[in-house]
Amino acid sequence: MEKMIDDGATMIFPTSFGHLDPALNVAKRHPDVTFLHQGGLKTAKNLGTYFGTIYETQYAVGQAAGMATKSNKLGYVVAFPIAQTLLNINAFQLGAHSVNPKATTTVVFTSNWCDPGKQAEAANSLLDQGVDVMAQHQDCTKTIVQTTERRGALSTGYHADASKLAPKGWLTGSVWNWGPLFVDMVKTIEDGKFKGSKYSGRYRATAKEGVIQLAPFGAAATPEIRKKVEATYEAIKSGKLKPFTGPIMDQAGKVEIAKGQTPNATALESTDYLVQGVIGKIPG
Repeated sequence: MEKMIDDGATMIFPTSFGHLDPALNVAKRHPDVTFLHQGGLKTAKNLGTYFGTIYETQYAVGQAAGMATKSNKLGYVVAFPIAQTLLNINAFQLGAHSVNPKATTTVVFTSNWCDPGKQAEAANSLLDQGVDVMAQHQDCTKTIVQTTERRGALSTGYHADASKLAPKGWLTGSVWNWGPLFVDMVKTIEDGKFKGSKYSGRYRATAKEGVIQLAPFGAAATPEIRKKVEATYEAIKSGKLKPFTGPIMDQAGKVEIAKGQTPNATALESTDYLVQGVIGKIPG
């Protein structure tokens, strides 16, 4: 970041989860440079954050998994128990449960964003337990999809379309279309409206804006699955369906979202629990 500033950069996008605190330190030293961190929950006068409500499409992806499973056992390989990953797990399970009340989601945390060895171990462990549909929140997604395909199970994706890696078992997934959001953020900064913008330094795009999208369906997605998931996606985009509308309870039965309530994105990003139907504990 310091080298970029020395080279004349006036906008910097630190994109990794681990870049936030260093970016905050650099931002203090360079008040004339604007920083936009991906997914962060802290902001400063010249540092904003951006992300998207990708848990919305994960709800629809969960429906695909819930309809496709034969064992009623879904698996989820996750990096760290931050709010965004917990939201995705919860949305996936809520979606699966909405179409299949018997479906459960077993979670494994790898404590690493990209470790193919740990990913393969986690995926095989879940498959050995009878999981027949796999989901994930990792930065490198190839290993889990290919491992699942080799074992004859089904895959859902995250971040990018991985259908080519699973010609038989791919269902669908959640993918990003960053372009519109990046253009909007840069224009806001160029217009000198960053500090007083509608975002207040915190950009959160939605499915309605086209930043969050469904990946193409694969061979494993039946016509019934496609019809249901597409209808859900359209309902989410129109605002008719909000996945986190109460009552929603955690694993212990505690009401986390009261009946009829729908927390906004900011409130949801403080999520620190797993919903009923999720098997596995949040690492301490």
